[in-house]
Amino acid sequence: MAALLNALLAIGAVTAALTATSLDRRVALVLGATGSTVGAFLAWVVAPSAFSGFVPWVAAVLGTAALTAGWSVVRLYDGVFAPPPEPAGETGTIATTAR
Repeated sequence: MAALLNALLAIGAVTAALTATSLDRRVALVLGATGSTVGAFLAWVVAPSAFSGFVPWVAAVLGTAALTAGWSVVRLYDGVFAPPPEPAGETGTIATTAR
């Protein structure tokens, strides 16, 4: 039970630290909570007997860092392969039709 509380404290602390230092707090909250939760869970799956002390803290930080790096890469390459925008048309002319 103590290991679970330690992991939850690590997740909360990492999320709060990322949210407090970010300019976009909503994205930081999602990235921090998701990354630290997944990192702590994967550390528990890989080594459940070693999941005590500082291991959840390291896993939470590494999970958040990995998710933030992935988010940055996706944002960096968003639109790279999109076609160029259409050129602006002639907006200064008025078309009239005779009846």
